[in-house]
Amino acid sequence: MTEPTRRVGMIRMYLDLARAERRLSIAMVALVLAATILEGSALAALIPLLSTTPRVNFAGMHLEGSPLRHVALVAVLVLGLGAAVTKYFGERKALRFLGQTEQRLRREVTESYLAMNYTDFVSMRLGDINVATLVAANQIAIGAHFFLRALAAMAAAAALGALSFSAEPILSLVTVLFGAVVVAGYSFGSRRAQAHATTLVAHSQDIGVAVHDVFSNLKFFQSTGNVAATVEQTSHAYRAYAETWFQSQRYGPLMRMWFESSAVISIAAILGLAIASQGVVTPRTVAFLAIFSRAVPRVTTAQEWTNNARVHLPWYEAWQQRSAAALAGRRLPSVGASPAFASTLAASNISFRYPHADSLALDSVSWTLERGHFLAIVGASGSGKTTMLDVITSLLEPTGGALRIDGRALQELDRDEWQSRIGLVMQTNPMLHASVADNVRWTEPELDVDRLRECLDTADALTFVDALPDGIHTIIGEGGGKLSGGQLQRLCLARALYRDPWLLVLDEPTSALDPVSELAIGAALDRLRGKLSIVLSTHRFGLARNADRVVVLENGRVAECGSWDELVTQNGALRRLALDDSDD
Repeated sequence: MTEPTRRVGMIRMYLDLARAERRLSIAMVALVLAATILEGSALAALIPLLSTTPRVNFAGMHLEGSPLRHVALVAVLVLGLGAAVTKYFGERKALRFLGQTEQRLRREVTESYLAMNYTDFVSMRLGDINVATLVAANQIAIGAHFFLRALAAMAAAAALGALSFSAEPILSLVTVLFGAVVVAGYSFGSRRAQAHATTLVAHSQDIGVAVHDVFSNLKFFQSTGNVAATVEQTSHAYRAYAETWFQSQRYGPLMRMWFESSAVISIAAILGLAIASQGVVTPRTVAFLAIFSRAVPRVTTAQEWTNNARVHLPWYEAWQQRSAAALAGRRLPSVGASPAFASTLAASNISFRYPHADSLALDSVSWTLERGHFLAIVGASGSGKTTMLDVITSLLEPTGGALRIDGRALQELDRDEWQSRIGLVMQTNPMLHASVADNVRWTEPELDVDRLRECLDTADALTFVDALPDGIHTIIGEGGGKLSGGQLQRLCLARALYRDPWLLVLDEPTSALDPVSELAIGAALDRLRGKLSIVLSTHRFGLARNADRVVVLENGRVAECGSWDELVTQNGALRRLALDDSDD
């Protein structure tokens, strides 16, 4: 890509960001430009103050001598204060733009990831997602902020240039040479800075992935004595980032030195020309130099901010790639009729194949659950139990067959409404670093204490919650670390019930629990029988014995289906699994 093409691409990208906050962008640039014009006008008003015989004709009025100096002094004061106040409001707009842009980008990328097909989502690295939402959004907003401020600084420099030209047209031509020096220096430094910035983005992504992997497996590293080795491994990524960051930033001071040196030479040249042509430094020349001295920092600042915007550009490019990938995997919107679940939920010859898999995870699976009944899906690990539950919750869409609610395929119904009527308890459940109450009510906006306590009681959790230091307001720690596994599962059951679901879905809820905790979960399910429909998947049979109907899966196919008492007396798949379970 050529340099002009790259520059146009940067301008187009940042203008797209600015359009999303159009009013703030325009207001910020306009205020900075207005402040500069006021400041330049205040400097131009110095000419009568510095002249030995000040004289001016304006709007039919003739002023000279002391009265003109008084008018000029008032003008300097009013215009200078006006410039300071206007610049303050411009800075406020710039900060507001940065904050709102960052917030909008984080929301957009979060929505994109949450709306992805699950099978596409699991192929992505969580570290990359963390970088996109936390780091990239911030870096992009900073880059856009720099870009807008660079535009404002360029406009300000142009306005001061026009004022200086009105004061000394001939000397203003010297600034043309200075501008050429600016362009040459900027072109040299920014190309090298952006190259390092692209590498910097890659290193940042590596750090995000490494940090996620380390702290999500902290227990393992501490238990195996691998903390020092893990620190050393992550330090490699930190060192690479630090060195690349230095390389990307070192051109800023270099270009600043280049511009400041050029400015000093330009001012000396201007003074030399003035003395050579007029013999003295006139008030107009002094005013020109004053305006020029204010224009030079604008040019330097515009260069620095443009360079910073360019350094931040790779973040935007990487963010756009991730956003495009998320949008490509986006689930189609749910537009069907509202489900009712008045009588039955049925799997009708359901098949499912994961992307790039050689075999089917589910192969022509059929069963029927009547409303208010309890269905257990059992089988060895890898038999397709969890995949079947993911189809029920509409996390996955069948590649063949259909899940039918009262005879209608789920694809014809409102998926979001169906999911809102499901209470889900998984083997490992997400828990907030928050109170018991906040974890149970989850996304519900208001807390209903009576309803909360009723759900805790039904889930056999109220007794131990009341015994906690602050009861339902006790903070349970990161991932629920202050509670036992059995207590966490009962809290998750209470959370599922708090949604007032039609269907309770449990995926291996007792696989990691002791027998006492498993009995507590079983007692809670017994209290729910007939009040709502239940689907349980398990490879252990303590809970499955109480199901109205048992479906046995083997290699994604239905091996047997019937009541527990019917199947356990036959010499079939369930009996073999039950014997294996009792041996364990």
